[in-house]
Amino acid sequence: MSEFLINKSGSTIPVYNSTGSSKTQIGTLANREAFSLIGFEGDFYAIYFLSSSGMKNGYLINPPNNACSDCTAYPYGTVSINGTTYKTFKFRRSSTVYTAGATKWGTVASNCRVACSSALSGQSHPDWKAINYVESTNGTWVQVTGDGSQYGFVDTGLSVGSGPSTISMYGTW
Repeated sequence: MSEFLINKSGSTIPVYNSTGSSKTQIGTLANREAFSLIGFEGDFYAIYFLSSSGMKNGYLINPPNNACSDCTAYPYGTVSINGTTYKTFKFRRSSTVYTAGATKWGTVASNCRVACSSALSGQSHPDWKAINYVESTNGTWVQVTGDGSQYGFVDTGLSVGSGPSTISMYGTW
């Protein structure tokens, strides 16, 4: 499974096109920049990130400590819904919400939040964050359901901006 992560290493990290001897740097991850981890083996981390030329797959090689921090370690806040505490993230602009099967479910409005329990992101769409609830504009929490699941996904806006002040979905990173 993919995870939505934040570079909290305090430094800029190079991103490469491969892990072999012919690797070429194809971008960087700035401190506090969001990205998705799509797999790893040993010191090689396969990621999906926003490069200067758009969304790309790349590799981090032996990244420094805290370079791959779960977004849930830096939420906007928390909320208790039906006795369960969830991490929340706020949205700068409205964003599409999907069912677990990737069918459009609705939207999260600008200045509203989503609630989730993990850093899980989509396998087919690594820039979509798994969520359990969406805050409506009147402040009530609505569970995302469909396709036999009690969760869905929200487009984080990673393709528009990946920095802490440009990404649609943000926390305290």
